[in-house]
Amino acid sequence: MAMKKTAVLLMFLMLGAVIAAGCISSNGSTTTPTVPSTTSSETSSPSPSPTTTSGSSPSETTTTATEKPYYPITITDFADREVTIEKEPMKVVTLAPSITEDLYYLGLFDRVVGVTDYDDFPPEVANVTRIGGYGQYANLEIIASLKPDLILVDSFSMPILSDLEKIAPVVVVDPHSLDDIPKALELLGKVFNKEDVAASAMAEFQAGIDAISSAVKDEPKLKIFYVVWNNPLMTAGGGTFISDIMNLAGGENIFADAEGWPTVSIEQVIERDPDVIILTPHCGMTVQDVYKGELANTKAAKEGKVFVIENENDLIHPSPRVVRGLETLAKLLHPKAFETAYPLTVTDFAGRQVTIESEPMRIVSLAPSITESLFYIGAGDKVVGVTDYDDFPPVVRNITSVGGYGQYANLEIIASLNPDLILVDSFSMPILSDLEKIAPVVIVDPKNISDIYIEIEMLGEITNREEGARAVVADMKAKVSYITSMVNGQEKPKVLFITWWNPLYVPGSGTFQDDLIKLAGGENIFSDMSGWAQVSLEQVLERNPEIIILSAHAGITAEDLCNTELANTDAVKNGRVYTISDDNLVSRPGPRIVYGLEEIAEFLHPELFNYQPQPLVCNAASSASG
Repeated sequence: MAMKKTAVLLMFLMLGAVIAAGCISSNGSTTTPTVPSTTSSETSSPSPSPTTTSGSSPSETTTTATEKPYYPITITDFADREVTIEKEPMKVVTLAPSITEDLYYLGLFDRVVGVTDYDDFPPEVANVTRIGGYGQYANLEIIASLKPDLILVDSFSMPILSDLEKIAPVVVVDPHSLDDIPKALELLGKVFNKEDVAASAMAEFQAGIDAISSAVKDEPKLKIFYVVWNNPLMTAGGGTFISDIMNLAGGENIFADAEGWPTVSIEQVIERDPDVIILTPHCGMTVQDVYKGELANTKAAKEGKVFVIENENDLIHPSPRVVRGLETLAKLLHPKAFETAYPLTVTDFAGRQVTIESEPMRIVSLAPSITESLFYIGAGDKVVGVTDYDDFPPVVRNITSVGGYGQYANLEIIASLNPDLILVDSFSMPILSDLEKIAPVVIVDPKNISDIYIEIEMLGEITNREEGARAVVADMKAKVSYITSMVNGQEKPKVLFITWWNPLYVPGSGTFQDDLIKLAGGENIFSDMSGWAQVSLEQVLERNPEIIILSAHAGITAEDLCNTELANTDAVKNGRVYTISDDNLVSRPGPRIVYGLEEIAEFLHPELFNYQPQPLVCNAASSASG
């Protein structure tokens, strides 16, 4: 795998925490600002030392003065309050995640004894006592029990300020703009007698911002639609934290003419036709929603420029952390500014070493799953040829078809497209040598979800869309982690997955359906078989599934099962027969497979996912003779 040409700093920014609770949501960055190696063992008050007069002999050296102790110190905080700090703070409670992050970047994290439930950075914060909600929703009793000598808050704590002051001195640190972040560091530097460390952190923060904005300064400004929330559809207006970051990242907010956090219509978005759509994990909208809905008519969707930012807190917490979000956004908007070094040699899924001389600009995909992956990572505009079976995102119907899937593709059509890269899975192996005469061929052939992550990362590297690939994998892993954590420790129902009815075919081990059933907290009753197995009704009855899942095109409906011998299974008797909404969600090894996993998990454990299925009810007069 090739190394990057230059690793630029990472992080981003946005606004306030009220919207943060909605959608305002890998580590992966290699250039996070370093943390000064300051520890609490460093004494804040200089020890008295002799003063030597220049030019005097040692015998003439006398102690002429004692340096004045640093504390007590009186500072003016962000609320224009004068606060006196009597001694160096050693036990600190923070009521805002951004302040916790500031202390981390100042090397003072070891002094933090209490944080909110919303703190997630640095990772070590998981070991710190939680004091409840953000700002005014903090638990005063827990705070008092920690016996802090300083409490740090932002404006969301103002309603309980007088109560907090009864516990310990309170300093308000309340940045609302990019320029306020260095001011917050400077103030905290004074409070903790770490002004030199604060100056260093401020300089490094500014250097990170400058490096990223400089890297994209000559790139064309791309129009961005940032989704804050889906229903109602809300976005960031001009004058917001996120709008400023869009500009620094080489973008242009399409709603910069609006104020604050406006509600907008789909029609307005389509009219302004963004080049890029940015989502976050908690905004109530997914990439699939964009491609399947009215926003599919935007340039962003048509060219595969719809991205999910992994962690919205990289964007909205006003601390040096925002550099992470800024770099993420800049790389998504302008990957060429952070270009992979070519020629690039990769080892594909068949163990073949393939050299790609320059960034591929004309790609033919011979598998629908590969096409979907390319669109998800932001390389959809490079695709010039797809198979007859490609149907997602819908815009692929406008791309030239090269015929059948895999080995059934038309070589003449492929050659006529002058591709500089052909991407295939194992179904193209019979025509591999013919394809290699046209262009370099890379085989991507994942067999499980872990392989899909590898596939997407490889495609990102090959196409110079590594940041997009990283974001996709992070989003997938987050969803898988959520689902598996929910079903962990639950009873595992016995599951029959019917892919075809007559003859009866089921997935065994080594199939995606088997993998998904296990991850969703179930037990595939035919996992002892390999691949796609043909089984008999007698075998099914003997294993007696508790849940039956039908493929969307299995050749039989749930109601039809009432008239078969399977009416004698616990699954049919208890009405637990479900049909997958889209077979491609559980059969195509691409980003959408996590939606298939989610659907299966809902079937298996509806009570955990607030899923209310309509149970199958068989007519008592139905025959079960089959």
